[in-house]
Amino acid sequence: MSTRKVNMSRNPHKNPNPQGKGLVPVLSHWGETRPSTVNAKAPAELLFDWFASVLVLSAKFQFKPALGTIYYLYAKAGDWQLSLVGPTEWGDRETGDCLGTCELRQDMTWSITPDKGIAEKPSLQEALGTLVDAFMTGLQSDDALDDHLPGYRRELPYYQRMLATGLGASLRGSATAADSLQSPLRVLLESAGTELPRRLLHSD
Repeated sequence: MSTRKVNMSRNPHKNPNPQGKGLVPVLSHWGETRPSTVNAKAPAELLFDWFASVLVLSAKFQFKPALGTIYYLYAKAGDWQLSLVGPTEWGDRETGDCLGTCELRQDMTWSITPDKGIAEKPSLQEALGTLVDAFMTGLQSDDALDDHLPGYRRELPYYQRMLATGLGASLRGSATAADSLQSPLRVLLESAGTELPRRLLHSD
């Protein structure tokens, strides 16, 4: 019977950690994206924070967002981008439409402060409206809130993955504190009232 020799030696030309993220940095980032404070939230506030945060985390970025830092959210050709660079700082580069500024909170949800000129940007309104429609449709369900909250998703880019996990923990904690974790999504939507679609579209 023949035997097969397996070469277990490490290729000196191959980087075993191509993203530069060893175990210690990963654990550090994991800890930094845990919510440091969680408060009970009414349905409208909980759903809005969920939508705003998922919108920001759906954007493209390759840096670690920090608490207390102002970021800008842009929409271009159906894609979203999060940047430290403001609309007047790009020079001649085409960046798309700026929705407004964003900031990461202590509880790992994101706030969005919209620009005043959103109403004059039809393409931006359309992009935002598409997301709002999809979000509202997803709430038309009798499934429990806990079954749909964001969490760890391997397919997400690294920092988005970490932040999505922290966001899920934050929303779950807020819903638990408000005794709404097992509430059906449809019931939460009804409790949020008619203000929710308007608030989502204007992010204020």
